Amino acid sequence: MSKFLFIFSLSITLIGYSQNQESEPTFYSEISEKVASKAYYKVKFGSPSEIVVNDTIFMANSETWIEKNIYTIKSDFEMLVKKYRDNEFIADEIIKLDSYKRILNYEGNLKYEGGKWYITKVNYQYLKGKKIKEKINDSGKTYMRYTVTYDSINNPTLIEHTIVGPNKTRIQNINYDYSNSHFILMDFNYQGRLEEEIKGNINSDYILEKNENGDITKMFWILTDKTEPFIHEMNYEYDEKGNWIKLVKNVISPDGTIEPYHRTYREIKYKN
Repeated sequence: MSKFLFIFSLSITLIGYSQNQESEPTFYSEISEKVASKAYYKVKFGSPSEIVVNDTIFMANSETWIEKNIYTIKSDFEMLVKKYRDNEFIADEIIKLDSYKRILNYEGNLKYEGGKWYITKVNYQYLKGKKIKEKINDSGKTYMRYTVTYDSINNPTLIEHTIVGPNKTRIQNINYDYSNSHFILMDFNYQGRLEEEIKGNINSDYILEKNENGDITKMFWILTDKTEPFIHEMNYEYDEKGNWIKLVKNVISPDGTIEPYHRTYREIKYKN
């Protein structure tokens, strides 16, 4: 796989990964959520009653995904979500939010491969420099706990996966050298043995341009090498309230090749 295809497919995969409440947090999913969040229910202005999002995702292997999410806003702190992929209904969700629009409680009926449906329940806590995610079983008890610790610029430094009961924990430990734009990731298994060590690039100053609305229009992909940068370019269209309703993302490779990434449309219905 070419360097472009690797980074491109990685970024696509991570974004989808970060939005799946069933998934375990990792260094890559946390980084992707920071710079390319898909929290499309968030708006800057007005009080929506419904947001319909149609998102076309261009994969590195020439595959195209079409996702549709319908957010029904019940209050400032609760919403219902129906999700479709390639016109197939895949999730029915109830989400409770805090005052910062972060997910506090999640309950979803999710369709898995083979057509089976399963209920997933997840609770979150947000502390200073830390996020705790707990998966809940049918008896209402926590059976998995994920704890993510962040540094001062909100990059993850420690990710703990704990099986509640036997209290076995595996960890990802991440050290940064921001002056040289490098990181080292060490992945330890449940027995405390080092399974993998990864060295890579990370850019703390990845934002290149913003528009007059404060939205990022150009940025380095945060894990790219600046000597051979992959640049994400975003173009927006806005409604009369100032919320974006069309977002076009492209990736520019070091040789200047422009590849489509996302085409996202939001239909926002307001309460007043």
